[in-house]
Amino acid sequence: MKFKKIPKEYFPTILDRLSRFEPANIRYKRVFDDIINKFSISEKLKNLTLEDEIALVVEIFNSSVNENNDYYINDILRKLEDKCFNFNSESYQYLSARINLSAMINEIIINDNLAKNVIWLKKISDEKKDIYQLRKEYSLIYPIEKIILCEGQTEYTLLDTIFKLFNIDINKLGYIPIAAGGKNQVARKYYKMQEYTKTPFFILLDKDAYSIKELIEPKLRKCDTLYLLKCGEFEDLIPKIILQKTINYVHKNEYNCIFDDFSDDNSMVENLEFIYKKYGFGEFKKAKFALELKEYIENNCTKEDFIDSEIVEIIKILE
Repeated sequence: MKFKKIPKEYFPTILDRLSRFEPANIRYKRVFDDIINKFSISEKLKNLTLEDEIALVVEIFNSSVNENNDYYINDILRKLEDKCFNFNSESYQYLSARINLSAMINEIIINDNLAKNVIWLKKISDEKKDIYQLRKEYSLIYPIEKIILCEGQTEYTLLDTIFKLFNIDINKLGYIPIAAGGKNQVARKYYKMQEYTKTPFFILLDKDAYSIKELIEPKLRKCDTLYLLKCGEFEDLIPKIILQKTINYVHKNEYNCIFDDFSDDNSMVENLEFIYKKYGFGEFKKAKFALELKEYIENNCTKEDFIDSEIVEIIKILE
């Protein structure tokens, strides 16, 4: 069959997609279909069997790189599939494809725009060291050891930042935070991921998520942990003084809010919505404020600022 070679600038995208935290039958199929659609110029491609698709991609892939007969990376990914995911026969067909990943990785130059999993593959290929040691040494998150499943973007944005105040780097530990997209999506996300992954979960829920807790508990595996916040929502973990200073830091050319604007009778989100309305800061947006809070904490806070927060209890469980 006729085909075009894969251009070098597309190599990082392929390597990223091939090594994400998904079962191989999902990630490889997506990449293989993409390669066939983009780079095959043959007209007779209808009703290809899986074996035919794999053979075609192997031909396109290996013709696009300098063959070096090094399948060390392929073997690593196959071993991690056994560790992280439930058995799937298609996954092993894809993982057995003799695409020369090492040859493609050799063409990659590490820069700030590369995905962490691509940097991880590059380090493995170049240094041939223990993959877990490489994760710790370069803070690369891969291989994944635990999934921190949380409700929304605030937790996803801030967990790593707050943990670092306590000298805990979740990337070095291999803990990957995943935002479910809202309280009502957590159980659905857990059910779906549980079907294909063996990797342990730490599920973090707001205090009022009793109904979600009841949905998850009957399906909770022994390796998984479910934690219901005692303080309320994730924003309630953040000391008031830090929230106040963050608002005034962001809106320093406008009005300054005061500590008394925070009422003990309201949740922190309710307080923040009130403050934004009171001072005319516009609509309070949780995801945007989480990024602003992240910046303020990184530049101005220490663990002593959080020593009385419930976050300390969460960190003890996850350490």
